[in-house]
Amino acid sequence: MDQQSGTNWTEERVIGILRELAKEEDLPKHLVAGPITGADTVETMGIDSLGAVWLTDRIEAEANIPLPDDFLEYDHSIATIAQRMNTLALDGGFK
Repeated sequence: MDQQSGTNWTEERVIGILRELAKEEDLPKHLVAGPITGADTVETMGIDSLGAVWLTDRIEAEANIPLPDDFLEYDHSIATIAQRMNTLALDGGFK
């Protein structure tokens, strides 16, 4: 996936990252082509702690910024992740 700026995070963008990681076998295989919605959470998608690290690292790399240690929680939905990225971007920094 092409590197994009830290702004303009959408649910589709986060889902694309999930699918890429699943194709690379870093996340559960059902995420490659299975249904994913904005309401799905890290936990309901079956992402374990290592998968959460992979996801956070990929989002950091794509946004080209460091994320806070508490960025991703198991009850965060796809919509929450996209919203948090946009909020952090609007706040002028990822601390």
